[in-house]
Amino acid sequence: MSDKDIYNSARSPIKTEEKDETPLINKEEEFEWGKHPNSLKAIKKHQWKPNQSGNPLGRKPSFDALAKQLKKMGEEEVLDWRGQEVQGTKKQLVLERIWKDAMSGNYKMIKLLCWLGCLD
Repeated sequence: MSDKDIYNSARSPIKTEEKDETPLINKEEEFEWGKHPNSLKAIKKHQWKPNQSGNPLGRKPSFDALAKQLKKMGEEEVLDWRGQEVQGTKKQLVLERIWKDAMSGNYKMIKLLCWLGCLD
């Protein structure tokens, strides 16, 4: 008994017969690019109707309205806890926080600033 037989016997039985690999088409026939009968059949099967999406889940949602609202909110001014002194806009405060965190050693904020080219 060879090592290969021992290895195969430790697992489920393996058939040693060679499988008959008959091709689906005759390999002697050659077709031009895109002219194979199976290709043409697939093209006819998947023709899209006018105004039909190729994406089965529909079109990708647009976030334009959300972006517009966020930009509008970013321009709002933030007051101090007494509601008197203007601290800056929300956008300015976020940007200041990124710099503050980067200066205190937050690696992710440092990496973000490097990636954006702000530390050049």
